[in-house]
Amino acid sequence: MDQTHRGKIVMIDDDPELLNTAKRLLEGGGFEVDTYDRAFNASNFVARARPDLVLMDVNMPFLSGDQLADIFARDAELDHVPIVFFSSNDEHSLRNLVRERKAAGYIQKSDLLYDFVGKVSRFVNKSRMGLAPQG
Repeated sequence: MDQTHRGKIVMIDDDPELLNTAKRLLEGGGFEVDTYDRAFNASNFVARARPDLVLMDVNMPFLSGDQLADIFARDAELDHVPIVFFSSNDEHSLRNLVRERKAAGYIQKSDLLYDFVGKVSRFVNKSRMGLAPQG
């Protein structure tokens, strides 16, 4: 691992353009990034990838991000992986979702061009230091 590697991120979102943009930003910030464009079978993808953090959309077809977070919480391979919801939902609903699902936090999609890499970095650093999720 080279010295610029800051951690491994898995992004789950049904918007391929957003995935590509976010991936480029995060890779430019020194992260290794794997993307997955649907919630279906995402738990197997994440288990194989073994990320430091999962950035997960909330509003996806067939299986929402909060439902997927519940699946992760019941899976011994995934229950320790920090989840950050990445959504266009309003802050109030995201705060409630973080609290209900014991997620590490949230980032609004509107923040993609404003300190996105810095926000992801802070979540990765908190998870590596073993700090409790914040909601």
